[in-house]
Amino acid sequence: MLGNTISEKGRSMTTHPHFVVLICAAGVGSRMKAHCPKQYLHLGRKTMLRHTVRRFTQVDWIDDVVVVVSPTDPYIDRIASHWDRKVRVLKVGGRERAHSVCNGLEASQWKRSDWVFVHDAARPCVPQRELLALKEALSEEGIDGAILAQPMADTVKEVNAEGVIQKTLDRSALRRAATPQAFRVGDLRNALQNPSKAITDDASAMEALGKKVKVVPSLSTNFKVTEPLDREMATFLLGRKMKTKIRVGQGYDSHRLVEGRPLILAGVEVPFAKGLDGHSDADVILHAVTDALLGATGLGDIGRHFPPTDPKWKGANSADLLRRIVRKAKEAGYEIINCDTTLVAERPKLLPYKPQMRANIARFLGIDLDCVSLKAKTNEKMDAVGRRDGMMAFSVMLVEKVG
Repeated sequence: MLGNTISEKGRSMTTHPHFVVLICAAGVGSRMKAHCPKQYLHLGRKTMLRHTVRRFTQVDWIDDVVVVVSPTDPYIDRIASHWDRKVRVLKVGGRERAHSVCNGLEASQWKRSDWVFVHDAARPCVPQRELLALKEALSEEGIDGAILAQPMADTVKEVNAEGVIQKTLDRSALRRAATPQAFRVGDLRNALQNPSKAITDDASAMEALGKKVKVVPSLSTNFKVTEPLDREMATFLLGRKMKTKIRVGQGYDSHRLVEGRPLILAGVEVPFAKGLDGHSDADVILHAVTDALLGATGLGDIGRHFPPTDPKWKGANSADLLRRIVRKAKEAGYEIINCDTTLVAERPKLLPYKPQMRANIARFLGIDLDCVSLKAKTNEKMDAVGRRDGMMAFSVMLVEKVG
């Protein structure tokens, strides 16, 4: 059963299991004959690995996602900083896939009772409904694990060393194993450390221990990208699935400058004699960015989500508020494409701080740095901003609705 019942002072409580994901991304994919490991090749606008990771970060019942890469991987840091907060990268990949999985389970520090979904980085097209079917299979009585697998569509022959057919196999009882493959963390760790038989996948390690593993039907589109033609097919399938709707949102915010408050702009504390006045930390840049995202996704406005009359948001960190809205946008099926923001202020000069501000916005939004623009303008001494009484910011956000 997925949940265990325990007793505490005469009361009955049910503990809910945790579902975690381990994505194997330590291979080099030599058959692809590419300039980099195949998981870093682009399928459209994103790398294959980002497509694969996104399959799991969009599932609300998955608690943690770990990506296992080689200790010497030179590519991962370029993309990992922009992932969902539930994603962790562990540079503990081993010589063989089984070593990578075993090292990842050891380093992840998950509980032995957690259910771990082990998945190949080179399978970016796994349908989310199949992940749910896999989860449901784990709740069956007596099941020690479950895997996605596909029926054999072609006639299967057994041949000898010379390639001569020996017999025709009954394909009705045969399946092609795919991933994810899901097991208890503790069971899988024990199985992978058992050297009694050759391990070809995680399920074979469990089988060697006599564990009962259920097969869950999977579509043929959940294939492993191995050769250049596979890459083209995956790009085509992902493009077909992404019925994209582009939406634009604009954001605006302004605050007065007052004495006795720090000046926080895009998450950076800037040395200045005055700070911006507001119920939260009054980060005018992040407020405009948040407003633009809310506008693009149709999720309301800042005042609705974080009313200034609620003491809960007194002194709140605007970066945390923006992250909350980013999560809501993702849950609603939106993906952020780019963000352009302009701050209007006479002083102070912000040139030394702009690189960190821009990097912060990219990190908070979960997008690449080159998808973020940040400009600073004066108001040529006109109106309240020109008199240095305050600051204002404008932001434009481009998002796409997927699905």
